[in-house]
Amino acid sequence: MLEFKPLGENVNLIKNYIDKSEISFCDISLGVKYMWRDDFKADYAFTGKSLVLKESSPLYQNAFYYPMGGDEAAALIAIEKYCKATGTPLEFCCLDVPHADALQKRYPLCKRFFDRDWSDYIYEAESFKTYSGKKLSGQRNHVNKFKKLYPDYKTGILTENDLDRVKDFLTEFERGTDFSAWSEREEERKVYDLTENSFNIGQVGAYVEVGGKIIAFSVGEVVGDTLIVHVEKALKNYEGAYPFMAQTFANYFAVGGVKYINREEDCGDEGLRTSKTQYHPVEIKEKISLKVFTPFDKIISPVRISTPRAVVCEITEEDGKSYCDLCTDEETCRYWGYDYKSDLNGNAPSEEYFLNFVKTLKASKEEYPLAINLGGALIGEVTLYNFDFSGGCEIGFRLKKEYRGKGYAKECAAAVIDYAFNSLGAACVRARCYKQNAPSYGLIKSLGFYFEREDEEKFYFIKMNKI
Repeated sequence: MLEFKPLGENVNLIKNYIDKSEISFCDISLGVKYMWRDDFKADYAFTGKSLVLKESSPLYQNAFYYPMGGDEAAALIAIEKYCKATGTPLEFCCLDVPHADALQKRYPLCKRFFDRDWSDYIYEAESFKTYSGKKLSGQRNHVNKFKKLYPDYKTGILTENDLDRVKDFLTEFERGTDFSAWSEREEERKVYDLTENSFNIGQVGAYVEVGGKIIAFSVGEVVGDTLIVHVEKALKNYEGAYPFMAQTFANYFAVGGVKYINREEDCGDEGLRTSKTQYHPVEIKEKISLKVFTPFDKIISPVRISTPRAVVCEITEEDGKSYCDLCTDEETCRYWGYDYKSDLNGNAPSEEYFLNFVKTLKASKEEYPLAINLGGALIGEVTLYNFDFSGGCEIGFRLKKEYRGKGYAKECAAAVIDYAFNSLGAACVRARCYKQNAPSYGLIKSLGFYFEREDEEKFYFIKMNKI
């Protein structure tokens, strides 16, 4: 099973995987993972060639990124096994459209959504270097005015020798800023931490100074063909400093195959949204989240399914004795596949034990046992179990011996299969039987199941939902 460890400050551990990621969001970068590590807590695990990241934040809990590094199909299986073993809901975050589409095909029972506030703004790198064209004439005019007002300006690449001057800049910047959004205030606390450690985690930085004082600076990193801008700050009383800083940063670092600039999200701040839109992005790239469900999640209790002669319904306290008799009849349960005696440590079984076991199975979403009820009496059981994220589940059935051979098992199992397909949206239902259990084999075949595989003990079957 996947073994996760907290990422924390150790972001360089995942650098090679981030460099190979096909999803170019700012979230998939060392700078964001480092800067926001206390608010967006990431855990990492390796499986085969892949890195698996899961993250908890004010927006979601234990959401997985799409696997990075290669052999994604095997990594997705590992994630599914982890979720099933730990009871963790399966949820993905920071997906682009192609990867969200791929997961939606894999997981037919899923909900897809995104929040516009967290979409990344993507720009053509060349447009920032010159601000050419009519659309960016405003920015170009601001830059020209800045150069005219402050002819002694200088630009440079940030080094560790500039950190004291960055501190002085941030002190002055904070005095003149009214922080209105949660993300703005949080970011301000982390800007210096990122800048101070940027030289150790593959970041790049630049500054603009006037009269020997830093009046604007920016920090970011190159991932693939994109320059991601993590920090961009300027003193507001220097007119044109922001567009000039943005242009300076692009000219220094949007080189060597860099085609795009990612200026991150607006976090719902209207001022930021207006500013980012005025630079005319080529794409406002939505980050899609995906919540995956199993057929179990579609069950609405109490379940009651009527057949021509019987009712398939919840197992209740009134069924206690009949259900205990069913579960303890050795001949009936010879091929059931579960021996209750292993849990009792030699103690005698009771009605309460089996009824509580049903409740435990339902609470853990492992299984949903149902009674076959005839004339008010429990005569057998049909259960759905092995619910999977691909929309499948498995069916099992057992019947008291005096009611066998009368068609009740087939009648009720067929009704539950229809329920799984039509009410739960199951993509398929599976069944299995021991090789020596000829009656179950015949019943499964008569229900329209197709042979899937076999092992030393059992045959395995599948029936697909035709919808």
